[in-house]
Amino acid sequence: MQKQFTTIWKNYEPMMKAIVELFHPFVEVAVHDLEQGTLVALYNNISRRKIGQPSPLKELHITSEKFPPYFAPYYKQNWDGRPLKCTSITLRNSKGKAIGLICINADVSLLHETQRVIETFLRIKDTSENPVEIFGGQAKSHIDALIEEYIHENKLSLAHLDREGKKRLVHHLYQKGSFNFKNAAPLIAKKLGSSRASIYNYIKQLD
Repeated sequence: MQKQFTTIWKNYEPMMKAIVELFHPFVEVAVHDLEQGTLVALYNNISRRKIGQPSPLKELHITSEKFPPYFAPYYKQNWDGRPLKCTSITLRNSKGKAIGLICINADVSLLHETQRVIETFLRIKDTSENPVEIFGGQAKSHIDALIEEYIHENKLSLAHLDREGKKRLVHHLYQKGSFNFKNAAPLIAKKLGSSRASIYNYIKQLD
């Protein structure tokens, strides 16, 4: 029986070696003999275990008779407290009986730390707003005031602006930061009697 088990798991040895080389140095692969209840092989030993040690099968919370073809990924702690993301593949004999496990353990501590740093960097207060809208007043009053000032200084009539005049006014508003307001385009379009598409087109024509 022991020889049969060795023959079965040895068939998977190239795959196990390839996995640890591909994901080196973060992954180890362990082979467990269910009949003996011991660890029989270990590739890229990051868990600091020794061949012949008892297999920690209790962590699977299921009897070998009910083992699935493979276990959904689960977490456990390494000897030093680092998190390991793990999965186990069931080895069966010719009669379909579970006789061993191939366990793949990935050290994900570095990824967890990277995730924490990224989340910390990206985090903002839920109440955070566009500073232009906080300190620059409401969009409509801001835009109205700039338009009135522009019309007065250039001795123009808003009602009689031609296409070129509207384009120059839009450019002026753009340079004054009016488009930092998220609803600026529709407000300006309504004020000038133009479409939003025309407003965006004027902006594209900026030198």
